[in-house]
Amino acid sequence: MLFFKTKGRAEFVREFVDLSRVQAINPEVKGQVAAIIEDVRMRGDAALVHYAKKFDGIELKPTDFVIDLDNVDAEGLPLSQKEKDAIRSAFDRIHDFACRTKPKDCDRGVQGYVAQKYVPFDRVACYVPSGSFPLVSTTLHTCAFAKAAGVRDITIITSPKAEGVHPAILYAAKIVGATRILQCGGVYGVAAAAYGTDTVQPVQFIAGPGNAYVTEAKKQVFGKVGIDMLAGPSEIMVVADETADVRYVAADLLSQAEHGSGMEQAVLVTTSQELVDMIETEVLKQRALLPESPAMDRVIEKGIFVIRAESLDECVEICNAYAPEHVELLTAQPEILEPKITSAGAIMMGEWTPEPIGDFVAGSSHVLPTGGAAQIFSGLNTAHFMKKISVQNFTREMLAATHDAAEEFARMESLPAHGRSVSIRFDN
Repeated sequence: MLFFKTKGRAEFVREFVDLSRVQAINPEVKGQVAAIIEDVRMRGDAALVHYAKKFDGIELKPTDFVIDLDNVDAEGLPLSQKEKDAIRSAFDRIHDFACRTKPKDCDRGVQGYVAQKYVPFDRVACYVPSGSFPLVSTTLHTCAFAKAAGVRDITIITSPKAEGVHPAILYAAKIVGATRILQCGGVYGVAAAAYGTDTVQPVQFIAGPGNAYVTEAKKQVFGKVGIDMLAGPSEIMVVADETADVRYVAADLLSQAEHGSGMEQAVLVTTSQELVDMIETEVLKQRALLPESPAMDRVIEKGIFVIRAESLDECVEICNAYAPEHVELLTAQPEILEPKITSAGAIMMGEWTPEPIGDFVAGSSHVLPTGGAAQIFSGLNTAHFMKKISVQNFTREMLAATHDAAEEFARMESLPAHGRSVSIRFDN
């Protein structure tokens, strides 16, 4: 763990954010990703066969890449009823939230209007990590929003496995109404979805979280396709005062450290010196109760930051500068702090809202910006899967009221044909 004490707010915030973000950057990733994407563009299916073998240890033929979900019997999958009920229950909450937050077209009025309409994408892909763990919940936290938006063709991208796609991911895919599963993970899966091959149909938009390589791949294919955000290795910031239970704080830090890449970050910012003094012992105590994980141990050593702040206002300043994927407010009055948090993927308020509830069943998507991207990106939502199109419908009276200004703009910008397009409508 790395311990800090604030020492002049502006200076400390800058130094801490620079340190934490530098530790999360691997400069070799960009070049490696670019080479794979170019190879997939040039060689198509042959490249996918190569990378499935190289990265996932699986011998695949092009006919194996795509699983048509119409051919999958959801109820026949080897899952317990309890597992199926959990997936359905989570989907119901997530889909309900997605529908409630779906953007609505502007009212157009009776005669003449300027409005905006929302149109769903035709084809999207949702990335579902399944390298270290099968992230069943990510299937729901991506596809449910696409479905609520009205997308008709949804591809799930996930890594191939010797035993096949995990049955819980298959079940969730059926529940959300996905169209197919593309068994091509990581960078080569993103490249296939973006550029297409003889076997893989390209999409218009790619959403979903992944490791540093997947995040870089999404960044590099942006422009060919739309992307939701930069959602890489997970991170959490816990803002706590003297009322926080050290057991809860330690458990919540560890919950993000176990994601598996070893590049996760967990930050405690607190006004309590007692909490600072106790947290390392409590983290190690709880770590001993968990399964062996070298990646988690790397996070504990280099990715957990403990900051002693002088006030809750300092905590808020540090939080907004760091812009965490998740922020927990374990304070006596979280409702006072919450309006001050302006850069975060998601805010969890109080001791009864542990971050994993957001990961699994709360309802809003757990696909959130990381690495400081919450300064400029928002968490995945229904609007991500829709295009906004403005609609202009003027009456003669509306054009008459605005044509003088329009023609003046045409003169200022030396665009006489623009002006004539307007004025000709009033020539006698």
